[in-house]
Amino acid sequence: MNWKKVYNHLMSGVSYFLPFVVGGGIMLACAYLFDFQNATEATFGASNAFVAWLNQIGGLAMGFMFPVMGAYIAYSIADRPGLLVGMVAGSLAASGGSSFLGAVAGGFAAGYIILGLKKLTAKMPRSLEGIKTLLIFPIVGLAITSFSMLAINAVVAPITGFLTGVLSNLSGANAALLGAIIGVMLALDLGGPINKTAYLFSVATLTSAAGTTVPSVTMAACGCSAMVISTACGVACTLFPKKFSESLRGAKLSAYIMGLAFFVEGAIPFVADRPKKILPSLCVGAAVTGALVGALGITLQAPIGGLETILLVSNIPLYLLCFVIGTAVAVAMIYVLIRNEPDQE
Repeated sequence: MNWKKVYNHLMSGVSYFLPFVVGGGIMLACAYLFDFQNATEATFGASNAFVAWLNQIGGLAMGFMFPVMGAYIAYSIADRPGLLVGMVAGSLAASGGSSFLGAVAGGFAAGYIILGLKKLTAKMPRSLEGIKTLLIFPIVGLAITSFSMLAINAVVAPITGFLTGVLSNLSGANAALLGAIIGVMLALDLGGPINKTAYLFSVATLTSAAGTTVPSVTMAACGCSAMVISTACGVACTLFPKKFSESLRGAKLSAYIMGLAFFVEGAIPFVADRPKKILPSLCVGAAVTGALVGALGITLQAPIGGLETILLVSNIPLYLLCFVIGTAVAVAMIYVLIRNEPDQE
């Protein structure tokens, strides 16, 4: 198997997936920010049309995350005929409980199913080309993909549930340990399945049995730790510019903006440049942040972190202190690991 191609297909899905996470997440965060007094109420946004609109649009955008992920992985593999089946596969992953991992697996399954159908129909006359694109690929491909998703959900949903269960068992016993684990998971694959498992678990802790939003220590640990990951790269590049290439120095502003807005993807170019030195530093910094937030019992009542939801934090000064300490730890570790490297032009 060509793993480089597999990686490229996955990154294609991720690149289309991210705007829905960013746009939807920011809209939801703004909704909570404008009506933070009622954030824990079941009637949140009901008395304010603008907040209700932000909440609706943000939720709608976030709801497209998994279908878009599946669709564009399949598109990368099989071109336009893969879009429909990949989108349905992602939707079935969302409804079937396999979440992000299921959407990824479903996208690959859908893409290769269409690729197989293309090979099987390659010798059909050109006069029947329309039948392939209008009937065979969408109907046969959709049927096979839908059946394949039964197997994928049956296998992947328990794995996702297991990961969530492991985190849930830690939440009551040791909030500091849970916060540290959440921090490491957020940094470990920078927006990949491990990151998304930690994020989705944290969001799930916001909802009570009655369906209302409740303050969550886990969500605060997630929100604060995620800010450290990209921001630390920007700070390191600012303090030690000669240790980074010109392209990375140009990426530091994006790292600051994405980091302070909660998104870890701003760290990707820095980690790609020196994964063995930058990634461990970010994992340690995020873990320290999460552990501090958990130990101090700080809570957050919005499904996203970043400065845009700072008013929804139970203790803003301590929250910011945890962020500063975690960032300092990550930056110090980066410096220790790269200080003996030659300067870059």
